[in-house]
Amino acid sequence: MTSALMLFPLPHQMGAPYFDEKDVSDFILQWENLTMDWLDRLRIKKVLLYCEKIIGKYVKTLGTYIRSNNWERFVAELKSDFKDDNSEQQRNTEAFLQNMVQQMRQQQQDPSVSEYRSFIFEYAERSLLLVQNSVISTHTQVFMFLQAFSDRIGDKLCKRYSIDIDEPAITTNVWNTLKTEALKIYTWEDSCYEPLPGR
Repeated sequence: MTSALMLFPLPHQMGAPYFDEKDVSDFILQWENLTMDWLDRLRIKKVLLYCEKIIGKYVKTLGTYIRSNNWERFVAELKSDFKDDNSEQQRNTEAFLQNMVQQMRQQQQDPSVSEYRSFIFEYAERSLLLVQNSVISTHTQVFMFLQAFSDRIGDKLCKRYSIDIDEPAITTNVWNTLKTEALKIYTWEDSCYEPLPGR
């Protein structure tokens, strides 16, 4: 126990969590990792020591801080009140997803395989969270995903899985195989574009 306390960073010490109103999700994640064995009351009350002074004064006024009996509710209130400066929360929105799709679709030159793979991985992570939170439907998840690709690739994927974007019920169970197939297509096409020997 003594060694654990010695390893715990003091406020303002290098490497200690610090909340200055920006990126509340990152701060919460750091704080949860450091205090995972703490009781909710202690976890909530001590968080003020790791906040900018004026932010700490505001946090003290929150109902969930005053009660200090439920960490999850306290986190939800923090995220709600500081969402405008929280880049993680902004990335987990339908608008962010649409922007990702448009940027991929509108690139002047064909994106590289690594760029497409990065897009697919991030889109899968972000869209799954939105589906789980009922922000978008699985139909929207599939439809937006297909929009990111060229018409040729999009048509190939639709034909392979008999996807009709005007029939939402058809898209319900295709997401997992669709994203896997999209990754396979780009990996395969990249190997096909290697220059022939002597050319």
